[in-house]
Amino acid sequence: MKVSYLVEITQPELHLVKVTLTSENKGNGPVEIFLPSWSPGSYLMREYSRHIRWVRATQSNGEVLWVEQTAKGTWIVDWNKSQLKNVKSEFSFSYEIYLHELTVRTSHVDNTHAFLHGPSYLMAIVGGEKNPTIEFRFPPLWSKLSTSMDEVKGMPREKFIYEASDYDVLIDHPVEIGCQETDGFMLKGVPHGLAFYGEQYPHGQDLKKDMMTAINEVAETMGEIPFTHYQFITHFAPKLYGGLEHLNSTALHFDGRRLNVRKDYLAFLSLTAHEYFHAWNVKRIRPKALGPFDYRNEGYTSMLWLAEGLTSFMDDLFIYRSGLATLEDYLEMIKGNFENYFSTPGRKFHSLEDSSFNAWIKLYRPDENSKNSSISYYLKGGLVFMILHTQLKAKGKSVDDLLKLLWNDYKTRPETGVTKEQVYSMVKELGGDEILANFQTMIETTQDLDLEGAVKKMGLELVFNDGAPVWLGADFDSSGERSIVRSVNLDSPAAKSGLNAGDEIIAINGLRVLKEDTDKWSQHLKADHSYELIVSRLGKLTKLDVMFEKGPRTIKEIKIVDRSLAEKMLMRVKA
Repeated sequence: MKVSYLVEITQPELHLVKVTLTSENKGNGPVEIFLPSWSPGSYLMREYSRHIRWVRATQSNGEVLWVEQTAKGTWIVDWNKSQLKNVKSEFSFSYEIYLHELTVRTSHVDNTHAFLHGPSYLMAIVGGEKNPTIEFRFPPLWSKLSTSMDEVKGMPREKFIYEASDYDVLIDHPVEIGCQETDGFMLKGVPHGLAFYGEQYPHGQDLKKDMMTAINEVAETMGEIPFTHYQFITHFAPKLYGGLEHLNSTALHFDGRRLNVRKDYLAFLSLTAHEYFHAWNVKRIRPKALGPFDYRNEGYTSMLWLAEGLTSFMDDLFIYRSGLATLEDYLEMIKGNFENYFSTPGRKFHSLEDSSFNAWIKLYRPDENSKNSSISYYLKGGLVFMILHTQLKAKGKSVDDLLKLLWNDYKTRPETGVTKEQVYSMVKELGGDEILANFQTMIETTQDLDLEGAVKKMGLELVFNDGAPVWLGADFDSSGERSIVRSVNLDSPAAKSGLNAGDEIIAINGLRVLKEDTDKWSQHLKADHSYELIVSRLGKLTKLDVMFEKGPRTIKEIKIVDRSLAEKMLMRVKA
């Protein structure tokens, strides 16, 4: 079914966008139209249709067609109920949608720009769409449109009309419209566009050069670039962080105030490499369950450890291998991953497969108890592939060799997707039965990872700090001078005393506790001594007895014992 889209932004300050689908219904039977509930790469039912204000369907002669909503985000256009004088095959379906949420998986329109994320605003006709076109109309003061979509050839310069092979491809191209800063570069003969929206504090970084250096390492590792052009869309605003991969583009979010802080700048480059690498791993190499997509229902998979874990291991490594980060920088980057792993009690309850399958209700819906009940497949998955890399190195192989096998498998059958058993078979081919058994254990069980053993094989050593002299095991939010418990660690003194998330600590041993006091407990209190807490819980004062303890040890540094060995273990073997 041929479909053309018209996207009109006439009053961006109202955050409203009008979309019109025009198509033909030659059979005159009912047509079902829907808006997705979620976005590939972001596993949460976001219910985009809640932002729709009205819908309307008409024939080409202007006669109104019967429209009925049958489910969340789903409408039926029915010719038989429309009482038409003259039945026409061509029809239009229009709707208005409110778009004002600036994330990489939603759309944001205001008086400065429009960022349009396909699944959040573009409806589809059930039954498939072949070769849809889309036209954008927007205020004349907005001078630029940045996207990875293919332009329809032969259009006047003032027209912004694009085409795609089907609906899946159409919504896999985010669009930035406005007066964004644009630039670009060629990499291995492939044009890469850059679009920057938002403010940055003054910094001395060469974003274009460093982004190119980072992604060049990705391309070198994979051996080829699987697209004809690529588009980066980057939004800078305070406290933003994140990215979402697309077929030949990505949307990046980062805090533009932090680019002059080396640690944060390296994090931005790592994010860039992470999303770019997804063009191979996820958008092409993918778990079998991730495609074709059912946009109205959850797409369960137990293999996000491959999609995101492998990518999370490679992203920082790309930055080190490219020369943008020193070995010391790299070790500081992965140190944070080690600390997060050790401080997540949920690793004892959820395997990587469990974490992946439950992404829809766990990772993307964090709450006060999340870290006690599960673990991120990004975090643990990345560490698992780091361990696998060190084990394969002992056999003269590496994760790079696994990437080659995965990529060659994809090229052999690009429409199929990969299964867990096929990945296991590749690991066995590279490392043998023992390495496969260990890898399988790390994926399927909650057995603790041998991180100390892994870093030792890399010529490194984990150096630990003694724990804090006094530890409660609770995190706090503040409201003015009040100290309110945000979360409680499993098996901590706070948990043992019965302290709850949401409790406000009023006093300890009869003395008032304010926000600043929670940062000074090590100066005022003693471990292994009992104290009486008075807390306000649901408006009622409650007494609790708590025995503070010495805190768990933390990682001071990942020490370089044998620099030559560490560099040999981490650097890519040039072909």
